[in-house]
Amino acid sequence: MAPEKTITPELRAWLLQELRFPVMATISKDGMPKLSVIWFDLDPDRDDVVLLNTLAGRVKDLHLRRDPRVSLCFEDGTDYVTIEGRAELSDDREKALANIWAMAHRYGKGEGSFAMGPRVDITIHVERVIRHT
Repeated sequence: MAPEKTITPELRAWLLQELRFPVMATISKDGMPKLSVIWFDLDPDRDDVVLLNTLAGRVKDLHLRRDPRVSLCFEDGTDYVTIEGRAELSDDREKALANIWAMAHRYGKGEGSFAMGPRVDITIHVERVIRHT
């Protein structure tokens, strides 16, 4: 089966049926992948966008500014989905702060659940979806 280029309704349901903590891979300056666990959300109106958020100046922020290629891995035991794409970063600090609070609410967390400071929104434009079941 060829990889998909969008998040299908079936995949959207799977991603959102329970709280998932994807592992995000960015590419460091020396070409080595760097991994981190991150909260996510899906754009309700677009099937080719994943929404993320990070503290400004963190490694993932710096890596994505240099090289926007990114991969997210969502697992459920030995089943997993990998979403690959390119990141677009937004430095609108007020909007990014509102978005991280929305993610904190979605994840059932509150104050102190994320690092305070200037935030960056990361929009992943999906280029390939790979399923392994």
